[in-house]
Amino acid sequence: MTRCSRPAFFHRVRLGLPVLAVLAAGPVALAGTPIEERAPADPAGQVEVSNTAGSVVITTWPRNEVEVTGMLGEGTERLEFSSSGKLTRVKVVLPRQSSRVERTELMLKVPAGSGLAVNTVSADVSAAGVRGSQRLQSVSGNIHTEAAAEDVECKTVSGDADLSRVAGEVNGNTVSGNFTVAMGDTSRSRLRSTSGDLGLRGRLTPDARVDFESISGNVRLDLQGPVGAEFDVSSFNGSIRNCFGPQPVRTSEYAPGRELRFREGTGTARVRIKTLNGDISVCNK
Repeated sequence: MTRCSRPAFFHRVRLGLPVLAVLAAGPVALAGTPIEERAPADPAGQVEVSNTAGSVVITTWPRNEVEVTGMLGEGTERLEFSSSGKLTRVKVVLPRQSSRVERTELMLKVPAGSGLAVNTVSADVSAAGVRGSQRLQSVSGNIHTEAAAEDVECKTVSGDADLSRVAGEVNGNTVSGNFTVAMGDTSRSRLRSTSGDLGLRGRLTPDARVDFESISGNVRLDLQGPVGAEFDVSSFNGSIRNCFGPQPVRTSEYAPGRELRFREGTGTARVRIKTLNGDISVCNK
């Protein structure tokens, strides 16, 4: 995902007026007031969003513009809205020495080819229709995205993450939140958790690489269609359920660990699942 520099100037445009680029001389919105901003944007540019509390909802439209509406929460200082070159930035700015703010609700419309980079603390994130790559991060907010063919990276601490219609590479990391992925064809998926559950439902491409690892969360893999893969599954202190036939064996006479290694079909894909205390389920739906 491309990193872009901070733009040198801000656009401030009111709905109902022609879209013009002007220098930002002050705050774009006052705390507790409606947000209604729009600026030209590259059809395949990057949109960066930062919000502390509330929500971020992103949808697409056929215009080469980014529109931001919603309500700025009480206690916030202002909304920074800027667009320059391939980068559009939307940031909720808090007063110095203050982190207690009311919810800010942001609703964005972006070109379908945009890439996303969203960071929140306790704000939920939802995205639909975006075809570019996505990097979505939250501390305690939930994340939901309907992605297309580009790569997706999601990170949460205690929030849940739910990805659907993903066809590119998925990288996910969560501490205590649950992470689920529903996809068509999966080629590269790498999920990590501490105590959150991990799940994936989809079809393996012939060269797929699936790698799940959890300390105390459960892992569930529901595969669809014909399966051709080598499986390497192990749990130190959890159960292993396999719908393909082969059963797990103990790794030691004196330890509780179990492992399962087998090949299904041609075996050109690779699946690795490892847990410490979590249970594992591998099935073909």
